[in-house]
Amino acid sequence: MNCVRLTFILLSVFIAIIHCSVTFRRENQDEIDPIDLIRDNYGCDAVVKSCGNKGKCCDTHDTCYKRHGCSAISWFYLWGNCRQCNLDVMACVVRQNPGVSSCCSAKNCGQARP
Repeated sequence: MNCVRLTFILLSVFIAIIHCSVTFRRENQDEIDPIDLIRDNYGCDAVVKSCGNKGKCCDTHDTCYKRHGCSAISWFYLWGNCRQCNLDVMACVVRQNPGVSSCCSAKNCGQARP
């Protein structure tokens, strides 16, 4: 049980660090907006592959973020709805294989949401 808890904590810290860091990707410089914040893109923004068997976890997370007005800084919140969105996506990634993100069929993975 302690091993599972430790894995969950380490995964959450890893996701938070990657999600909140600004990454310059050679193939798509448009992901960075003028004030150097990562935009919300279709599909998975970090760690998980959009067209892998856990991509739908990202769709659910994006929907939750939109519903509650969350942002990348929400990964550091210790309370509230945004925290629950983050806990849910981590649990999904660790325990489930819900399928590919909807962006795979729409062919818009990695493109910024309006």
